[in-house]
Amino acid sequence: MIRVVGGKYKRRVLEQPDSSITRPTKDIAKEGLFSSLGDINNKSFLDLFSGSGAISIEAYSRGASPVYLNEKNRDALKVINSNLDKLGITDIKVLNKDYKDALTYLSSKQITFDIIFLDPPYKMIIDESFINTILLYNILNKDGIIIAETDYDIDKNLVEKYNVKILKYGRSLMNIIRGF
Repeated sequence: MIRVVGGKYKRRVLEQPDSSITRPTKDIAKEGLFSSLGDINNKSFLDLFSGSGAISIEAYSRGASPVYLNEKNRDALKVINSNLDKLGITDIKVLNKDYKDALTYLSSKQITFDIIFLDPPYKMIIDESFINTILLYNILNKDGIIIAETDYDIDKNLVEKYNVKILKYGRSLMNIIRGF
């Protein structure tokens, strides 16, 4: 069971896709992450690999706007749409694209974000090359941040090149990357 841990939709339970498709972010990790971010009211937010949509809904619940989420998997997308319908949320923008196609689309529309959240499928590694790919699309606002949820230590080149704050919750790491 996953739920919203803060904001307008606090304590609301969300559906989740099969665990072979996604890995849900634990409540304690969500609470710690959003507490660390502080006030995100009116901050633009992108969840590039959405799974259940829980992180996007959490951001929206805490005042982020506009919120975009992207999910390539059709089964996960059904869960996202069900969660949004159940909460009556109609203004989160939902994309169903490969992440590079989503980046291309957002860049072509000149849509930019204060916060970009990454929790890619298990086999994808977030390293300097991955972050550079995102930066090439010019969708991160000045002073924007990228958050990478991983279960491994991120590339030491990223840690050396940028300001990285790492929050640890069991095996889950929230890597908050600043200074682009």
